[in-house]
Amino acid sequence: MDFDPKNFDPGQFSGEPEGGFSYWVSDEQLEAFGKLSLLDRLRWVEAAREFTLAAQTPETRERMERLRRGETIV
Repeated sequence: MDFDPKNFDPGQFSGEPEGGFSYWVSDEQLEAFGKLSLLDRLRWVEAAREFTLAAQTPETRERMERLRRGETIV
């Protein structure tokens, strides 16, 4: 995928994000993921899900549950 200046936000790489989180994925990383078989992609997603669940604090888990129910977390 080539760089498209119409879809580029220079603010995405400077300062603190306004909320939530953000991260950058390079074209090379996307290409490598795209070369994985469907089964390997699903395994990757499952491993990421398991890691996320294992790394959650009780507070984070409660906040995620509130968001799932459409409630605020503040």
